Amino acid sequence: MSGAAAAEEEDQFESVQDVIELDPAIQYRYENGRRYHAYKEGKYVFPNDETEQERLDILHHIYVLLYKNKLHLAPVEEPQRILDIGTGTGIWAIDVAEKYPNAEVIGTDLSPIQPSWVPPNVQFQIDDAEADWTFARNSFDLIHIRHLNGAIKDWPKLIREAYRCTKPGGWIELAEYEFFLHSDDDSLPKSSSIYKYYDLCNQAATKLGREFKIAANLKPILVEAGFESAHHQVMKVPFGTWPADKLQKEMGAFLYMTADEGFTAFGMALLTRVMDMEVDEVNALIALAKVDAKSRKIHSYSRQHIYYAQKPMCSDDDED
Repeated sequence: MSGAAAAEEEDQFESVQDVIELDPAIQYRYENGRRYHAYKEGKYVFPNDETEQERLDILHHIYVLLYKNKLHLAPVEEPQRILDIGTGTGIWAIDVAEKYPNAEVIGTDLSPIQPSWVPPNVQFQIDDAEADWTFARNSFDLIHIRHLNGAIKDWPKLIREAYRCTKPGGWIELAEYEFFLHSDDDSLPKSSSIYKYYDLCNQAATKLGREFKIAANLKPILVEAGFESAHHQVMKVPFGTWPADKLQKEMGAFLYMTADEGFTAFGMALLTRVMDMEVDEVNALIALAKVDAKSRKIHSYSRQHIYYAQKPMCSDDDED
């Protein structure tokens, strides 16, 4: 390599470093041993480090099991353009791009944590789901939103933006969870540490205006936005290996795997920033919650809420 070429390459490298140093979208915030996004800092209170990415990928596997090896329940056929809002690690977008190799797949997220090596028909963009969307009206056959619960203040606005960007006849699908454990046999006492942990996290999310409880009430918002043929399905995912059913036991084992780091991922920022708890106090509560999580005497489960709805073929959603 000539001296001039080497100097040019060095200049390019320095300019890239300058971008990395100046661009908050590719910087991170570190707090209490976890890494968080810096772009629109604080809008998403959960970490984005490697440990969290592993947890998100395990959750994706649980959904594949829950859906019986399907990636979506909306009856879309041969979509040409697909949008994945809050793509996280990008694992769903990558899988759906492989399933539909002729489709263009776009995944958006506040954190640039997606891999570089991806199918040629998928791309990732740094974007804020709560801002006005820049995508063209009537441009996607399928819009997929999963696990934005606890991160969105204005769900009606989010769904209106999705409606605007969905093609007539296209579909939206949402998968959200109640951040709470339930038990049908009263084996989850309110006095337990794990119950207290979930209760405090819900209180914190509600204080932030980003409540988890909205997961069970998204169908009216879909209808109000203009979507029709709205379906709402509630699915149970056991916490732990207590079920006798093989599939339920497998899902429960994977959900339990997410708990070890998941308790910290959900609780640390919420409880220290919002509930003014000390780090040691949060860690002590999490330690006790983990003890409860191991107990086979507690037959708990999480409720997953799945929605899908269609934009009318004869939509009056004209350009402004």
